[in-house]
Amino acid sequence: MTEDSKTYWADLFSKWGSKLPGLSEEETEEFQTAVKVGNLSKAISVVKKSDELLRNTKLNIAITGDTGSGKSSFINAIRSLNDDDNGAAKTGVDETTKVPTAYPHPIYPNVIVWDLPGIGTTKYPTETYVKDVNLDQYDFFIIIAALRFTEADSNLAKEIKRMGKKFYFVRSKVDVDLANEQRKRNFKEEKTLEVMRNSCMRHLQEAGIISPQVFLVSRWDFHKYDSPQLQETFANDLDTHKRHVLICALPSTSEKILKEKQKALQKQIWKQALKSSVFAVVPFPYVSVDCDVNILVENMREYCKSFGLDDDSLKPFAKHVRKSVAELKSVMQCALAKDITRQEALKRLRQATGEGLMTTKYFISLIPLIGTGIAAERSYRLIYEMLHTFLDEVAEDAQRVLKKALEGAEDN
Repeated sequence: MTEDSKTYWADLFSKWGSKLPGLSEEETEEFQTAVKVGNLSKAISVVKKSDELLRNTKLNIAITGDTGSGKSSFINAIRSLNDDDNGAAKTGVDETTKVPTAYPHPIYPNVIVWDLPGIGTTKYPTETYVKDVNLDQYDFFIIIAALRFTEADSNLAKEIKRMGKKFYFVRSKVDVDLANEQRKRNFKEEKTLEVMRNSCMRHLQEAGIISPQVFLVSRWDFHKYDSPQLQETFANDLDTHKRHVLICALPSTSEKILKEKQKALQKQIWKQALKSSVFAVVPFPYVSVDCDVNILVENMREYCKSFGLDDDSLKPFAKHVRKSVAELKSVMQCALAKDITRQEALKRLRQATGEGLMTTKYFISLIPLIGTGIAAERSYRLIYEMLHTFLDEVAEDAQRVLKKALEGAEDN
């Protein structure tokens, strides 16, 4: 790395100060230490390792509850699957979980949702449950009940708390109870939901759970009630990398979650721009341009996956909302979201820099003393701005698709 490019990076990093989005506290400290002593190669290495760690981070989510509580349907909903899709958890009152069963996310296989046997049964007594199902391996727990939480549920929560891990109480099948209550005179949805929540909380408090928080969820209206708040809550309780992995994998069924996805992906953009700028100082323009195209294609595909705009995600979503994939795609306006190709990415790159892209990159990098610094700065800004623009376009498409998907849903 030349002295002029080092000066550029030192100036850029100093402007960021302690705010380094997308890095863990340990990575941030390591990064800043390297910058302070002028070891920019080490700083860039920290970013590359962080990116690699992000790709390999695994998340294990445990779901438990009595038979018939809606566990399997919840597992499918959180994985953006219908109950009859390939790979979906089997549903029905006759289904009983005999051993912990893993259900990898269909798009993000590093996110694994586990169906656990209920606590307090003959095979899994309370006294040995922690050891029997190896509770240590899970990142957090969701305890589901269809009516009220049992003593066994409370006992499990206490065991999880002793381990220092997070758990969340979910009251399922809210839509069924609301439909039944609607037959009564003077029905008010908010009042009914409040009664449900308070009833669950009272039973949990009587069982010794201090200040319980209960989330009301409907599998068939997963965008409503407390589902978005539940997803945001357990995501915020995770560390930097696991939170990012989970946010990307969550169903794109509410505006709130879509905004969280956009924020999470924005935090990673500077890392991608950094990759471009590192290659920009090499006086081989074709290598630099090829690197930029790879960065754009890889990240645009990742954005579409996260927002559920790829075909593999749109098919089950369209089926769930009873619309065709073509209908949902009809409202998408971003060309790259519809057809992410290297040709389209290169076209966008040339539009942003001019047809003489490779020649310009070459001659700038050869300017004595300041050339590589200018090349690095321009590449960084270019990729940073382009990815922000692409991300905004894809996020807007996701909002349009969601609006189209939910058309008429409130009337059903």
